[in-house]
Amino acid sequence: MVDQRTVEVLLLGDLEAAEFSCLLPTLAKLANVRWQRSDETAALANFAWVLLCAARPGRFGEAEVESIRRRNPLAQIVQIHGPWCYGEARTWPLPAGIERIAWYEAPYRLPSLLQSTGGPPIPATSSPQERALALLSDVSRSAEGGEVGIYALTAADFGLLASACQALGMTATWAELDQPPDSSWVGMVAIVASTDRAEFPAIAEAFRHAGDIPKLLCVGAPTWEDWQKGHSCGVTAILGQPFSLADVAQLLIPQGDCGILPLVNRAGKR
Repeated sequence: MVDQRTVEVLLLGDLEAAEFSCLLPTLAKLANVRWQRSDETAALANFAWVLLCAARPGRFGEAEVESIRRRNPLAQIVQIHGPWCYGEARTWPLPAGIERIAWYEAPYRLPSLLQSTGGPPIPATSSPQERALALLSDVSRSAEGGEVGIYALTAADFGLLASACQALGMTATWAELDQPPDSSWVGMVAIVASTDRAEFPAIAEAFRHAGDIPKLLCVGAPTWEDWQKGHSCGVTAILGQPFSLADVAQLLIPQGDCGILPLVNRAGKR
């Protein structure tokens, strides 16, 4: 693992937005972090990582990204985008050569990114297909196996999550909303359109009684309200749709020290 003290991270952008308010204190556990507003970066250079927090589409334009890149030519540049930016890649011109992750993915993607020591990084100019294939090559399978309880409202949703679990060497069972979690499960996954659905309170109750196992909530396009409701009932992490098999593997299979950031809210509570 990379020594935390040797990783230099420049954090730019909208940390005042609720979805980014916890990044600075939690990233400090992984690296030396410097936060600046994007218009105050002229003297900041030679960082290993530059994280761009974008709460709205078009927050960081091509000219600004190129200016940052000139001062940090060896840096990996990652845009962490908020819920208003879900459609940005389809409707807004994006700067080339940066990786994008959603705000709710940061807890489980940033540790592996910042602490990675294996192999060369995926080229920033890779296509989505090339990036997906590169990530799949690193997907771990569970040596112990185990059964995952899946809360789904349709057979199609259950089949999707069951296939992901089976690809990771696990089995899956379709859990009943009116039944308590099985004590033999090694993880739980629930898939809902949003936490406003009538079924979510029953799912939340199951999460609360599931014990100390990974609990994943898969939501169509997660909002800040989905995040708050999920974490109030013990959810380990939130997945969007479509989700990455590599993310599911990291979240369901123990990863040693390269795990999940215990993100806290503004009040300092998990």
